[in-house]
Amino acid sequence: MEASAVYQEWLQNPLINEGDRTYLESIKEEETLIEELFYRNLVFGTAGMRGIIGIGTNRINIYQVAKATQAYANALSQLGFNKKGIVIAYDTRNFSKEFAEEAARVLLQNDIKVYLFDDICSVPELSFAVRHLDTDGGIVITASHNPKEYNGYKIYSSYGGQLVPGDMEPIIKAFNKIESFSSIRIYSGELYDHPLMFSIGKEVHEAYYKALLKTSISDDINKNIRIVYSPIHGTGMRCVPEILKRRGFVNIDIVQEQNLPDISFSTVKVPNPESEETLTMAVNLAKKKDADLVLATDPDCDRVGIAVKDEQGRYTLLNGNQIGALLIDYIVHAGQLPENAVMIQTVVTSGLGKNIAEAGGVEVLEVLTGFKYIGEKMTEFEQKKNKNFILGYEESYGYLSGNHARDKDAANACMLLAEMAGYYQLRGSSIYQRLTQIYHQHGYYNEKLHNITFDGIDGMNKMGKILDMLRANPFSTIDNEPVSVTDYMYDETGLPKENVLKYNMESGSWVALRPSGTEPKFKIYFSAVAETQSLSIEKCNRMLEQIVKEIEN
Repeated sequence: MEASAVYQEWLQNPLINEGDRTYLESIKEEETLIEELFYRNLVFGTAGMRGIIGIGTNRINIYQVAKATQAYANALSQLGFNKKGIVIAYDTRNFSKEFAEEAARVLLQNDIKVYLFDDICSVPELSFAVRHLDTDGGIVITASHNPKEYNGYKIYSSYGGQLVPGDMEPIIKAFNKIESFSSIRIYSGELYDHPLMFSIGKEVHEAYYKALLKTSISDDINKNIRIVYSPIHGTGMRCVPEILKRRGFVNIDIVQEQNLPDISFSTVKVPNPESEETLTMAVNLAKKKDADLVLATDPDCDRVGIAVKDEQGRYTLLNGNQIGALLIDYIVHAGQLPENAVMIQTVVTSGLGKNIAEAGGVEVLEVLTGFKYIGEKMTEFEQKKNKNFILGYEESYGYLSGNHARDKDAANACMLLAEMAGYYQLRGSSIYQRLTQIYHQHGYYNEKLHNITFDGIDGMNKMGKILDMLRANPFSTIDNEPVSVTDYMYDETGLPKENVLKYNMESGSWVALRPSGTEPKFKIYFSAVAETQSLSIEKCNRMLEQIVKEIEN
């Protein structure tokens, strides 16, 4: 159906509220805008939905949330998994609470029990709550680190992880079958008057904190280190300072300007802890307080960025690969490893952490990009009782070291990073000095991520064409080094099929290319290994220049 016809359908639909109808009527002459808002349905895929907030089929709004939840309810009923209830959580973004309540209303009208958090809540605690309350699954309203204009909708399995493609398929099919809003069932009464509606909060929080404390590695640490923390206006304000205090850290300075919910994230351009600019206020406070460690979490508190002092006392941001390598190094050398210990990382994560783990006697498994695949493996270990998970991480600043959840957990990571800082300070060293020692031992790694953004109608097609072109004309050398190609769509890798190409070099360097599953971006990952830091940086820059020049031309 053409965009104009879909627009007219929405305009005449009695379920559209008056405010939204007024807006639709106001744009009736704006053909380009109508095309953008209605040319397609917002993609509902294995990562759920994520998009710009607004009216239309290509936007996320209360109607899309209701449709997705009806699809979830239909699939649960069809599969017989609708008896134990669904947990719902939401972050600090615009309309997050409204979307969460709308999801609850749809589930209730479909006779499915609902556990709704009484206030903002992090993604990892939602994952924990699904397991703790033994429910059929969960929903979280968040757009993670995306700009303020975005929100999103993610579905979690009964084991607490994001659904993998095979498990998500029945929900996607049910979503695509819903052609009219009239088939969506929505409870219209007072929310908490419904007998299947339950509010959760304090009891779950307490159980979550107890579970986090069990992931501690060492108590032989200096707990007087000074920590600066920013939740970047997100849900971390609720859990990170609390777990740090319960772990015994007493010198915690919070960036007060970023310690309140703010749907506009007004102190940053984007609420992304990977960004140096986003950590500016935290680093400035650290300079005033002479802090040992800077921590910042994204709005849903599943990812953490950090800054530490270098040998000249300057604050240096570490990337996601460096943080992961430091965490596995700390776990291996400061902790007590269980038998059959396993670390899990993704195929676009640096090999540095893998080298450290294997040198310490830890098995390493690689999975596709997305923490859902790490959670799936953790559940498999739990069921088979054959391996002991000790750490999972992605280069995109997501980490988990315990079995309490099945998604990355920034509160867990913040506690371990604070421990790590205290551990090395007690020994007259620092996180930065330990990283330098790791490089001396395992080689110097430099990583970069280059994003090419494709907005609008033709974006997805363009991303697909890039990979088709590279399959037809693959690189034979990168930076004058022969490469072997792994095609995760067509090669037998033992992993699910995914549209990813990876070029591997004998030096241990590599390049990987994939379309993002959550954003209109084509992602190119670079990892260069060399004998010195400067050589690894130079090699990575040359690799990036060659690949990007070829693709963008």
